[in-house]
Amino acid sequence: MFYGIAGLLNIKDSKSQQKAMSLVNQIVGEGAVADLCVWKNKIKSGITLVMATLIWFLLEIMETRFLPFLCSILLLLMLLLFLWVKFGQLFFIRRPLTPQEIRQEDSPVRALFSKIESLLLMLYEIAYGEDIKTFLSAILYVAIVDTVGSYINLLTILYICLVCAMTIPVLYLQFQEVIDNFIREVSEEKNKLLEVLKSNVLNKIPRATKEE
Repeated sequence: MFYGIAGLLNIKDSKSQQKAMSLVNQIVGEGAVADLCVWKNKIKSGITLVMATLIWFLLEIMETRFLPFLCSILLLLMLLLFLWVKFGQLFFIRRPLTPQEIRQEDSPVRALFSKIESLLLMLYEIAYGEDIKTFLSAILYVAIVDTVGSYINLLTILYICLVCAMTIPVLYLQFQEVIDNFIREVSEEKNKLLEVLKSNVLNKIPRATKEE
């Protein structure tokens, strides 16, 4: 009997994990960028987070000048890539991706630009104003970002976004039930606030009547 109950609990946990993973995939999508966010390859995700932290530390804390720093990084990367391509096989190191492989549909570079394009298209659709709730929510989020941006510079905001993108999906998979309850409560409060705003402000705005 004990093993039967344990088996049912394992099945329930497995279904819950699959549901959580499906939700995470809907948010971060699929591809190389999504794999980094959910830490499918812990080495690549760890290196990405460490490098981003190092760049943020050098530019923000150490106040390194951006243009010389960028040129130094580009020169170093080009030199390392050249040595990797020419002499990597001598040390049994796999060759890096070729330019033709980078141009493929599932390459990380294409995935990144695809995410940016999807974000811009989403903002364009919201600005059309067909869904008033989504439009008001977007205005609220932009106002919050504007307020935060007046106290924190762009580099720090980008670094915080990267850290959140690489930690929130993993934390959600670990603490799904607690986070779902919290999000549900916040969503209910937000909907109440939007309804009050719509009834007290938007519905009182006079609208032009159609002339026949």
